[in-house]
Amino acid sequence: AALRSRSREEMRSLIDKAPPVVIDLSLDDYMTQKEATSLWTQIRHAYGYLMRAKYPFQLWLTGLDELNGKIIHFTKKESGYDNWLLKKTTKSYEEVFDRKDIVYLTADSETILSTLDPKTIYVIGGIVDHNRHKSLCLNIANEKKVRTAQLPISQYLKGCTRNVITVNQVFHILLKYQELKDWGEAFMAVMPARKGYKLRESEPEPADRSTGSKKTKHNRSDTCKKRKQNRSDTCTTSEADINLKTQTLTS
Repeated sequence: AALRSRSREEMRSLIDKAPPVVIDLSLDDYMTQKEATSLWTQIRHAYGYLMRAKYPFQLWLTGLDELNGKIIHFTKKESGYDNWLLKKTTKSYEEVFDRKDIVYLTADSETILSTLDPKTIYVIGGIVDHNRHKSLCLNIANEKKVRTAQLPISQYLKGCTRNVITVNQVFHILLKYQELKDWGEAFMAVMPARKGYKLRESEPEPADRSTGSKKTKHNRSDTCKKRKQNRSDTCTTSEADINLKTQTLTS
């Protein structure tokens, strides 16, 4: 069925069977009220991408502080939030999922994500802090003995000086990779065209594990040309350009 023709119950069924992706909302205390407002906007965008995705994830919001949290304030004001097709809990992600199955996504990790493993739980750090708290999510993950990885942004894109992007961009990239199985195409479909991002002429060889170190490179131009013959929108930039000025850890 076409994406627009999916009923709510069809989407619910797809999401319930999908691999989980978590947004960690236990970082309220590290944000100002203005930053929390920006984060909630990003979460709303992420949910919108989820509902339009060809292959959705099961989205979890964990670590919600129902007493004094900043984000819980927005959930109470959001019309229809109680009917959103996602999971939400006050528990931390490592209480919900087996610690050995978790990979926390953070730009400060030394491990480069090479592919997505459907048995791995990927956690995105729910924080907007304008880079005040250096390596915060990495340090917290290390304390909890949780594996970490960063998206292979600079390995696939030129013009990328920072690997720190917004929560909704990280989630959107994961959705696009789930659909396209190609990091370069996923990045170009999501990253703002106005920023001048371009695909590198070569890309890392795919690794066998869900996380791994950098690999040797091979030329990707022939691959893109072949794919363009079969799908006109391959290796092009999509219209998805969220005008959010804040930066957030991909953690």
